[in-house]
Amino acid sequence: MKNFIKSLTMLSLIFICTATTLQAQTTMEEFLAKWDNMKAYTLELVEAMPEDKLDFKPSDEARSFRELVMHISGGTVMMSNNFIEKRDPGFDLEKADLTKAELVEMVGMAMDFGKESFKMLTEEELSEKVEVFGNMITRRQALGLIDTHNVHHRGNLVTYLRLNDIKPPQFRAW
Repeated sequence: MKNFIKSLTMLSLIFICTATTLQAQTTMEEFLAKWDNMKAYTLELVEAMPEDKLDFKPSDEARSFRELVMHISGGTVMMSNNFIEKRDPGFDLEKADLTKAELVEMVGMAMDFGKESFKMLTEEELSEKVEVFGNMITRRQALGLIDTHNVHHRGNLVTYLRLNDIKPPQFRAW
């Protein structure tokens, strides 16, 4: 009886893991809809920080709010170029002392650049392997990496707002 229960439990876990993995895969249309929503959320986060607090950082080792926003933008463009499709973004990512209005514009352009790069991919190209930081992964996985990178740093932006007693915009998942 113990073996039967163990086997049933193991089969159930395998089923749940498989079902979750299959469910986690999204179509490009679903991914792009989420991307647009996260672009809007990122812009709201940037808008929420007052101009005079853009250089806030919680410690000497941390990036400032402004630097984090530039990192999100630059990372989106760099990873899109390196892992998806090499293209000229048509804007300068090197300027360091951007105003709040310029940061908002930069985020919008970077997120749009990423979206346009992603939209070009065919199903076959999504399955192609590319080298990413010394590992071979599919371009589909690279999309997940770009998204995860942005999620991570958006979380930093939320924390920076809270540390300044600023209520962040309401999160939405899709």
